[in-house]
Amino acid sequence: MGHGKETPRQKMIGLMYLFLTCMLALNVSKSVLDAFITINDRLNDTNENFISKNEIAYDAIDKAYASNKTKTEKVYKTALSLREKSDSLVESVQYYKDTIIFYADKIPASERFKIPGKIGYYRYDEDLKDTIHLEEAVNSKSNTDIPAQIMVGNNGNSVHGIRLKEKFNVYREWAIETIDKFGADSTSEIAKTIYSVFNTADERGAKHQGGVLSWQRRNFEYLPLMAVITIMTQMQATVRNVEGDILNLMYKSLDAESFKFNKLESIVLPKSTYVMRGNEYSAQIFLAAFDTTQAPIVEIGRVQTNEKGELFIENPIEVKVDSKTGMATYTTKGTSVGIQKYEGLIKVPKPNSQDFQVYRFSNEYQVAEPSLVVSPTKMNVFYIGPDNPVKVSVPGISSDKISANITPSSYGSMRNRGGGEYIVRVGRPGKCRVAVSAEINGNRQSMGSVEFRIKRVPDPVAVLLGKENGGITRGELQAASRLDARMKDFDFDLKFTIQSFKVTAKVGQYFVEETSSSSRINHKMKQSIFNQLSRGSRLYFEDIVAKGPDGKARNLGVLSFTVQ
Repeated sequence: MGHGKETPRQKMIGLMYLFLTCMLALNVSKSVLDAFITINDRLNDTNENFISKNEIAYDAIDKAYASNKTKTEKVYKTALSLREKSDSLVESVQYYKDTIIFYADKIPASERFKIPGKIGYYRYDEDLKDTIHLEEAVNSKSNTDIPAQIMVGNNGNSVHGIRLKEKFNVYREWAIETIDKFGADSTSEIAKTIYSVFNTADERGAKHQGGVLSWQRRNFEYLPLMAVITIMTQMQATVRNVEGDILNLMYKSLDAESFKFNKLESIVLPKSTYVMRGNEYSAQIFLAAFDTTQAPIVEIGRVQTNEKGELFIENPIEVKVDSKTGMATYTTKGTSVGIQKYEGLIKVPKPNSQDFQVYRFSNEYQVAEPSLVVSPTKMNVFYIGPDNPVKVSVPGISSDKISANITPSSYGSMRNRGGGEYIVRVGRPGKCRVAVSAEINGNRQSMGSVEFRIKRVPDPVAVLLGKENGGITRGELQAASRLDARMKDFDFDLKFTIQSFKVTAKVGQYFVEETSSSSRINHKMKQSIFNQLSRGSRLYFEDIVAKGPDGKARNLGVLSFTVQ
């Protein structure tokens, strides 16, 4: 077309040749872009497989946590963070994939859609216009401008590209810190893989314009749109793959195939703690290992075997296990004298399983003749006036076979309330004894006695508005309606009633006095005394008499207040 004058026919042939050449070039380009679509589809399939495998690992960790929360808490909480961070990064990449397609194909905002769920873009849904369908149906596959405009910008400073790069950097550093907590340091193979696949560093060299090729330019500039979409799908696959590697590392740390014990304890197991003179004392001493994070189940009862050869107990007595020590304490009453035998099962939950490892055990103990036990509910003192509660028991004998009384009887009496509890009433100071007898094999036998001291109830303390002395305002005096008597540092809940008192104070040049024949503060006291007092005046409550449950009057001394 550039070699002299051409006829119209020759010009037409030349134009047709040029058009055919362009068409051939376009056909080649379309084949390459279609290949990117195929690769992108396969990567989406790979991502779906990664998600399915990762869900299996997440499910296994969830089951391990349900079986033993204390031991697996670290792995479980880390797995929750891993899922959240991985999903967030994958969704960020997906957002930019969709945004590039929206702008390149000029899809109106009204026709755009939101991602249906965290993994919704891996499924085809015509109504929701699923992302895979969107990627396959993109029209501007060869567009090289839109991806660069969005992810690179005019001077490589696009906020979108910078933001996505930073998200990858944050995820990479978190992943390195996380695997280190589970035994894989920065020199491990998994760490090397993470550094490699999440390498966002700029490339430097003379072949690059300006000597530097940024991560954004390397992935999003001068590339057709479909190639960029495929690269971003590969980024998503990389996140899911690393997510799976970290999950596997964490799950291995659970060591699902073995029992683990976190505490050792020295144990002394005597054949008997009751030794007659001349006999030998014998005990086994050994070191026991147990797991305080996984409490066993301890059952007491007659052990039987079912048709499968499995051990079981009908209607077992379950023994409580101490959460701090991992040990169970079996407590029972020795109702019969002599050697008593018992047996049971210890069930230990298998790691990451709902099944149990079952161990059988048996033991015996000796019940000796009973000895007297008298336990005063408050203290070893009886007080004159109030009810004094006392609990009486003799080991090995039921409470309905026991009786108790005060001796000498002139000091007081005991009333049986049932269940081994008694109420003691005493009338004069001194000392007495609680004598106990029990019915054994139809005969009543003395079990001994315990001495108690008998004392008067201490005096209560008079109070005005809860105050014993000190400063008081005129407002408080006007609000006061009565004097009260209360017990101070005394275990019994006793009530004393104020019988009388008088109030004195200096009003002007004279001392004024008013009396009350009850606990009430009367109108005269407020009018002639309280209302006349000024700041700094002294006020006295004297001749305070109170009566308690013993019926005797007590003088409670003087209350002194300064008006503020």
